[in-house]
Amino acid sequence: MRGHLQHRGGDAWRIKVYLGRSADGRKRYLERTVRGTRRDAEREMARLVVEVDDGRHAASAPMTFSELLDRWMEVKRANVAPRTIESYEWIASNYLRPRLGDRKLAGLRTMDLDELYAELHASGLSARTVRICHTVVRQSLEQARRWGLIARSPAIDATPPRSIRAEVTPPTVDEVVQLLDAAYEADPAFGVFLWVKSATGCRSGEICALRWSDVDLDRPELSIRRAITQVGRELIEKDTKTHQSRRVALDEATVGLLRQHRLRQREEALALGERVADDALLFATHEGRPWRPDVCTNRFGRLRAGLGLERVRLHDLRHFVASVLIAGGGIAGIAAAVRL
Repeated sequence: MRGHLQHRGGDAWRIKVYLGRSADGRKRYLERTVRGTRRDAEREMARLVVEVDDGRHAASAPMTFSELLDRWMEVKRANVAPRTIESYEWIASNYLRPRLGDRKLAGLRTMDLDELYAELHASGLSARTVRICHTVVRQSLEQARRWGLIARSPAIDATPPRSIRAEVTPPTVDEVVQLLDAAYEADPAFGVFLWVKSATGCRSGEICALRWSDVDLDRPELSIRRAITQVGRELIEKDTKTHQSRRVALDEATVGLLRQHRLRQREEALALGERVADDALLFATHEGRPWRPDVCTNRFGRLRAGLGLERVRLHDLRHFVASVLIAGGGIAGIAAAVRL
């Protein structure tokens, strides 16, 4: 494979190395401009010729990065959850397409990606979100490589900012007692929801998907088989985040609270001339639809604000039971302090 060297004036040299023909039959070339002496340019051209011979460059299709994202998304839809696709599309629309969408795949360099990540991070975007941007870029460009559109992905050597995981600080027992008391006083069902989350460490979507057929109060345990997730305004029932079902043991206080909750649910249904089905949802609207995880989060936000506990997040309740057990305490002691 031979290259062509052209003097552009001064110490500038244009290198052109033939790559072959692209999928549409057009001749494709690897072109670089370098500065230095003719000998410097010849050495660079020889290096590029060797790389082409080794297959490190391909006759890239004249496709833009935005077009690649469209095709990649279609492939991903068959393999990942709708919520994940929604987040990928949001990342692409807000951060990637405006900056890289018109760029040809053949022209993308690792330096371009590093500059993009640095720009996004400097604008105030968190390191975690920038790394999600990198995930979309890396996976889409790797798919382009597998399709033969590029020989090597520039994302392999890119350097997104490091994401430092913040230390989880579970709420204290007093804080949880305040939250549970206030929630139960305002709405007993929401108080039970927060209790189950605090006592089992389950995710909100998993609790929203719980049915009475998943609850065995005699053994006693919960079977976590599914979760509720949101795509736009639509609720979708899917498998758990780990794609595995699991069983969670229940303590005596939680069993008693769930018995009360089931009795209250049956009494409310009876007042409407209805009955609660054996597989009814534990937490449902009057129309029988599952609670929305985002609504639960918003309700918790208003609850904690009213108590001056802004530092406590709903997600932190997942870690509460573990912290209590590690400290040598128990749920029973907390139950005695909560007026449920």
